[in-house]
Amino acid sequence: RSFVRSFVRVVVLPSLAFTQSRWLVDWRAMGNKNSSSSGGSDGGSDGGSGSGNAPPQQKGGLKEGYDQIVHAFIRPPRAQYGISDLGPTAFRVGRSWFKRNDVSLTNPRGLKLACSFWEKRIRPAGADGAPRPSPCVIYLHGNSSCRVGVMEMLPHLLTAGFSVFAMDFAGCGHSEGKYISLGFHEKHDVATAVQHLRECGRVSTIGLWGHSMGAATGMMFAHTDPSVAAMVLDCAFADLEQLVRMRACSRVCV
Repeated sequence: RSFVRSFVRVVVLPSLAFTQSRWLVDWRAMGNKNSSSSGGSDGGSDGGSGSGNAPPQQKGGLKEGYDQIVHAFIRPPRAQYGISDLGPTAFRVGRSWFKRNDVSLTNPRGLKLACSFWEKRIRPAGADGAPRPSPCVIYLHGNSSCRVGVMEMLPHLLTAGFSVFAMDFAGCGHSEGKYISLGFHEKHDVATAVQHLRECGRVSTIGLWGHSMGAATGMMFAHTDPSVAAMVLDCAFADLEQLVRMRACSRVCV
């Protein structure tokens, strides 16, 4: 709740004020242009009825725009899917067999995270005869998405020798939680996953593959953990305030 209040106070409200002022400037410029093109043909400086001096109504008003922005960023539609969308628990790609284990982790806020881990069914043995750990890629999904987003790249990563871990961030998919935070809390979800993988003894180096919100989250987490071996950052936003302003203009302006 404290994050939601801070997000609204620091980002959403200033962005809406910016959008409102920009909308009024655009309207006034349009009004001046229309009045100059009319050339006073009606003999009056107010355009006849004077109704043109009032700005047109915004779609749904400022409150609706406020609600749309808040919901779009911190309470977007939750991705709906079934466990079957994650594929079978045992499957073959090429000549190799792989398996999927579904696990539930608890983040620092006490919320359960729905996660999946894919790896070879039989791991190659090391010099000591024990199964050898494999490098692991953690997939970080975007806003309004879920761990199913990893399925497109899953066979390519597995056949390249990686194990793959994917989770639903808190507030997304099958995980607990009501709100998302565009990386502020999600980086702690990543830390929970990384800690689990390091303690299980089945992975060696860890890389991150993030999309949109997941890419921004990956950067926030890697800033605190220099042991991250590599990152793929797809469509990360650079500035949250700029992102909200862009969305506000697209949703609020006429």
